[in-house]
Amino acid sequence: MKRGTQPPAVETPSTPLSPTPTTTTTTTATSSTAASTPAQTIVTSAAPSPNPSIITAETTTTGEEDTTTMYEYEHIMTFDEPMMLGSSSATSGSGSVRKRKSIKSDDSLSLRGPMEVDGSVKSMSSVSFSGDFSVRDRVEAYGNLEVDGTLSCGGKVKSMGNVKVRGQVVCMDKVKIFGKLKINGSLEVHGDLEVWGALTINGYLKCRTLTAYASLTTVDDSWYEVEEGERVHGAKLIQRY
Repeated sequence: MKRGTQPPAVETPSTPLSPTPTTTTTTTATSSTAASTPAQTIVTSAAPSPNPSIITAETTTTGEEDTTTMYEYEHIMTFDEPMMLGSSSATSGSGSVRKRKSIKSDDSLSLRGPMEVDGSVKSMSSVSFSGDFSVRDRVEAYGNLEVDGTLSCGGKVKSMGNVKVRGQVVCMDKVKIFGKLKINGSLEVHGDLEVWGALTINGYLKCRTLTAYASLTTVDDSWYEVEEGERVHGAKLIQRY
C-alpha cells in the first residue's frame, strides 16, 4: 500500500504543471497590465495637453494683434479715405479749410478746395484740383492732371498724361510729365522739370533745369526762366495773337 501511495506522489508533476501555466498566465497578465499601466502613464505625462493649447492660443492671439495693428497703421498713416471727393460731402460750404491725410483712389479724383493735405495725393486715373490746395507730400496721377486755382506741393509731381495749369502752382521738388504741359498762369518748380510732350507757356514758367523732348511754345509776352540749364530737343516757337 505504501507503493500504492507513491504513484499519487508521481502524479505530483501534474500539480506543478498546472501551477506553471497558471504562473505563466499570471505572469503574462501581470506583464500585460504592467506594460499597459506604464503606457497609460507615459501617454498622460508625455503628452501634456494643456501646453499645446496654451501655445496655440498665444500664437493666435499674437497674430490677431499684429493683423489689427498693421491694418490700423496702414489706415491711419497711409491714407485717410480712399474715395471720390467730387460729391456734395467734399464741398466746402462756408469756405473753411478742410484738412485731410493722404488721399488715394483707383478711380479719378475731383478735389474741391480749400483743402490742406498732410500727405500725398495719388490716383490710378486722373486728378483735378479746383480751388486752393496745399499738399505736403507728392502728387501722382496715372492719367491727366489739372489745376484750376492754386496748388502748393512740397514733394514730387508725376503725371502719365497731360497737365494743364490754370492758375498758380508751386512745386518744391522735381516734376516729371509724360504727356503735354500747358500753362495758363504760372508754374514755379524748385527742382528739375522734365516734359515728354509739347510744352506751351501762356504766362510764366520758372524751374531749376528744363528738359523738353518735344517743342516749346511761348504765347505773346509769356516767358520762362531756367536757373541752371535747359535742353529742348524740339523746336522753339513763339505764338502771336
